[in-house]
Amino acid sequence: PEMPDAEYPFWLCTGRVIEHWHTGSMTRRIPQLDRAMPKAYVELHPDDAAKLKVQQGETVLLETRRGKLEINAWIHGRGKPPQGSLFVPFFDEDLLINNLTLHEVDPFSKQPDYKKCAAKISKIGG
Repeated sequence: PEMPDAEYPFWLCTGRVIEHWHTGSMTRRIPQLDRAMPKAYVELHPDDAAKLKVQQGETVLLETRRGKLEINAWIHGRGKPPQGSLFVPFFDEDLLINNLTLHEVDPFSKQPDYKKCAAKISKIGG
């Protein structure tokens, strides 16, 4: 239902991380797992980060047609998204990424389509 375009040129994909394999509702209660991955982030390709002049750990503005979120950038993370793609895990109850994703529902399963949408990212104050 939505593709990247001139205004929102990136694919935003959401998903899991090993420490919080679901929403974090159980795993964030385990101190070792919460310490290992305490906050969500937006991971982007190093070439995209260089073009945007975004540095590792810097807070950026992530926007979709449904909202925006200030979130820290992870540039050389373990997910290694392809150029033009952004990844945000959905475990962090303080950073509700699903509010930015599509509100469409699969016609067969009736599952919400939270996994991908068009987005833009910018350096805050830049």
